[in-house]
Amino acid sequence: MSRPESVDTKRVSADFEAEADNRRRQDSEIALLELEIEQAWADLSPSGNSFDAVSHDGHLLDQTASLAVLDPQLPIGSRRGLRGIKWAIRKLTYWYVRFLTDQFNLFAGVLIRHLRNLEARMGRLEAAAGLPIDQSVPAGLGLLDDPPEPAPEVVAQVAGLAGSGPCLVLSAGQGALVEAIGDRGIPTHGVEQDPDRAFTGLSRRIDIRTGDMLAHLVGSEDGEFGTIVLAGMVETLPLKDLIGMINQASLKLKSTGRIIVAVADPATRGQVESELGSGLGISPITWRHLLEHAGFDARLEPCANSRISQIVVAHRSANSSDRSSANSSNDSESREP
Repeated sequence: MSRPESVDTKRVSADFEAEADNRRRQDSEIALLELEIEQAWADLSPSGNSFDAVSHDGHLLDQTASLAVLDPQLPIGSRRGLRGIKWAIRKLTYWYVRFLTDQFNLFAGVLIRHLRNLEARMGRLEAAAGLPIDQSVPAGLGLLDDPPEPAPEVVAQVAGLAGSGPCLVLSAGQGALVEAIGDRGIPTHGVEQDPDRAFTGLSRRIDIRTGDMLAHLVGSEDGEFGTIVLAGMVETLPLKDLIGMINQASLKLKSTGRIIVAVADPATRGQVESELGSGLGISPITWRHLLEHAGFDARLEPCANSRISQIVVAHRSANSSDRSSANSSNDSESREP
């Protein structure tokens, strides 16, 4: 038996080809089957990869194997002269694309550096304007369970206490408060930071926007809302953000607007929640105090719910309304010639 290196592979291949041609002549169906295979390959293969005996040295299976992986190298063919030209073009194209990539990376680095500087400057401007800029998540927030959806009795009472529209609900959760207030004919939308909860409400065609609650409030127009409802994730915010939220809400309310706060008392939390949520959320009584300090007439409404036992309702006080009217008249007089 001859060794493998002594076998003439070209002769063996020629014998196979001769035998294949002989069988094609004897059975015309073989040629038809080969034609069907080639047609199927032409239909399924990527553009420019159909079988071509002139430009490809391999057979059908060899082409299939070469297409099993991504090959960034452009084929250059086997013709003399043309092969060298294609090789040079491929090298030049590779160099040019690499040059553009390096330039883009450099531009991206410079752009990111300038954006960071812009963010720092905007932070200083917001700090000078007295806006709450620290939106970092408290250390215990990720370990606390999110506040549950409001109970039906809480939803019904808040909807009954809502005043004129438009109404903004922060945070909206799955949209129960937004839906109940909207059923009263008051234009209402909510903002929810949890995309899963927001999606649940959106699937019921409730107007819920995703994003940061405080950022949405800051970006609203002054005097835009007749009612602002604070609930849900408001229970997990630190005092600084809550004060900033009250200040912003007072700017975004109409002169006859009201604020409704439906939150649980942190004193009713269990031991684990109390320790993890230290400094997060305030009681309804403290909400009333802060709202009165901001110029509102606030009161506590009892609620028949074991978790949220009191709801805070705050209206514009007469003195603050008079001051707002006086400021508006002074502004109009100052604009008159």
